[in-house]
Amino acid sequence: MNGRRFIVLFLGSVVIFTVALFYFQNYAYYDSIDDKQNILFGNKRYEISNYRGIDSESSGLKLRECFVVNKLDDIDLPKYKKPTPLTAPFWFKCFNAESITKDLADGIATAFLLKKEEFDGIDNVIAIYPDGTSYRWRQLNTKYMKE
Repeated sequence: MNGRRFIVLFLGSVVIFTVALFYFQNYAYYDSIDDKQNILFGNKRYEISNYRGIDSESSGLKLRECFVVNKLDDIDLPKYKKPTPLTAPFWFKCFNAESITKDLADGIATAFLLKKEEFDGIDNVIAIYPDGTSYRWRQLNTKYMKE
């Protein structure tokens, strides 16, 4: 009888731990960012619409933003050499890292450096499509990435 109780207690604690781990990995540390009306690219401010964003204080790499630049002029930002968007939580549907990566590789979208070393070793990068659809994220810069 004691062995059966131990197994039930053990399996119950495993289930509780698994649910808690899933929650903390996917929900707990993300905060929605309030609706933005404009964004600064270099020295120029652009009006945006359809904004959705998430970020976290626990990690500099958790920023994900999706929006449309309403009037896209010439962007005076340096192109980013190795853009690699990190995946977003499954519930943040507008940011599809695989699709963005493929479009960047195929030349459909262009990646720009918004801010180098926003945090130590982390760059702020944006991918912009010709129609103004844009995705912004932070990624480790080449200082910490292996060539």
